[in-house]
Amino acid sequence: MTGVPHPSGIPLELLEIAMGAGVGFLIGLTGLGSGSLLTPMLILGAGFSPTAAVGTSLTFSCLTKFGGSISFLRRGLVRYEIVRDLALGGLPGVMAGAMLLHYMGVWHPARLDSFLLRAIGLVLIAVSVILFLRLLPERVRPEIVDRELRLHPALRRAVVMICGFLVGASVSVTSIGAGAALMPVMVLCYRMDTGTLVGSNVFASAFLAAVAALPYARMEHVSWAATGFLLAGSLPAMWLASRMHGRIPKLIPEGLIAAALLGMGLRIAMF
Repeated sequence: MTGVPHPSGIPLELLEIAMGAGVGFLIGLTGLGSGSLLTPMLILGAGFSPTAAVGTSLTFSCLTKFGGSISFLRRGLVRYEIVRDLALGGLPGVMAGAMLLHYMGVWHPARLDSFLLRAIGLVLIAVSVILFLRLLPERVRPEIVDRELRLHPALRRAVVMICGFLVGASVSVTSIGAGAALMPVMVLCYRMDTGTLVGSNVFASAFLAAVAALPYARMEHVSWAATGFLLAGSLPAMWLASRMHGRIPKLIPEGLIAAALLGMGLRIAMF
């Protein structure tokens, strides 16, 4: 896709750097956005096909999250038992999603992009609803949003694995869900500090994104040039955002993300 003139007249390379900077800044502030924001932005803003957008977004997400995991690992904010349970459920989910994509690509190639558009739109809408619920004032927010589920350890592990499977399938098909959808599950199932939950989520999500990106890379649905430009924008923006922690209330960027996801989800679903 890189090198193709954009209808706005802006060189596509600069547009991709700007997209990477915007997404990287929000990731640095909230930990959200690598797939849920970038994939629809590549479709709506850069003219990527759904398959190329998902493949490129997964590759970007994998590289970004592995880089971000280093800081969490150094600070001891990764719980390996959580990563294990998420991986035990998530990796089979990723493979199930990959098998579905392979089936669609072989037997219904003309329908693949249409299927992905609908799936991406619906998942964006669902994720935006989750984010909006988390942003509601405490007096009107559903109690389950903040309450830890007191489950037997074996049952809790099963719940995490099942949720991991569903999110893994979503990540494989749409590149969306590893951050925004898994975090509420982890908050409900584990009573831990936010840093540990985020660190464990980022580390596990990096593996899911890496495995999910492989089929797209094999089918040549990853724009490596675009990935480079996106990273060129995102890495300095993430560093800047990390220096601004505590100065901007998280309610502001998370509210913007939720509104953007809802708008883009409705737009894509109506394609």
